[in-house]
Amino acid sequence: MNPAKIARFRDSERYFICPICHETLHLDGASLRCPNRHTFDIAKQGYVNLAPAAKQSPFYNKASFENRARILEAGYYDDIRDAVLDAVGRYLNPRAAILDVGCGEGFYARAVQRANPAADVLAFDISKDSIQQAAREDATMAVRWFVGNLADLPVRDDAIDCILDVFSPVNAAEFHRVMKDDAIVIKVIPGVHHDEQLRELAREQLRNADYSNEHVIEQFREHFNVLDMRTVSRTFAMAADDVHTFAHMTPLLFNVDIDALDLAQISELTIEARIIVARK
Repeated sequence: MNPAKIARFRDSERYFICPICHETLHLDGASLRCPNRHTFDIAKQGYVNLAPAAKQSPFYNKASFENRARILEAGYYDDIRDAVLDAVGRYLNPRAAILDVGCGEGFYARAVQRANPAADVLAFDISKDSIQQAAREDATMAVRWFVGNLADLPVRDDAIDCILDVFSPVNAAEFHRVMKDDAIVIKVIPGVHHDEQLRELAREQLRNADYSNEHVIEQFREHFNVLDMRTVSRTFAMAADDVHTFAHMTPLLFNVDIDALDLAQISELTIEARIIVARK
């Protein structure tokens, strides 16, 4: 294995705890090991599985993340990525410890690491398929990738300067536990117009065809002090192949019979998000 893939975990005791006994994890050869000898090997792709018993949703499989990667690489989410990078640059020091929760295929974590090479970027998802892909695509070999469970983060108390949460659930109790006293959360949620063309096309199959994010924002405000909020929105002309790929990766259509939809009616798609910056 490339030594750089192991070296990124050399200071694991600063951040990681054993998911079994919650003791500190140390790098030992090509593994992370706690004082009770619980051992977690670093995979050849350069990640460690700290949730070996976790079950991933059948919707979040290898094909789903490959489709997501194609859409992200095509540039449709670049405005959201840039807004995240702007928030990181404005609110964090260059050597911050940043935890990307539910990082998927790693698009945002890799971008943050490239833009902030002195930062410590940790990124996890409960899906091993997504973390394998994320680590494989990490040319910097700097992000600390791991399979993890949002309900029981294998991260030390008071270790993190920033939690990055892009389209993922919030676990306020775990967030507060791992965050330093002055830490921030950068939370990204879908905007009210996000995917509205697909939502309208699938209206008859959707439980809620009209989307509002206000209840999500209010719940977030109950746990964090909101410092800033902005909306990023852009409508793209989208080729038929990209429409098909998008339809097969978006959670909006996970419970929809996509074959019953006339995707040829979609020639453009709105990508919209609210970016919220909040303090612990």
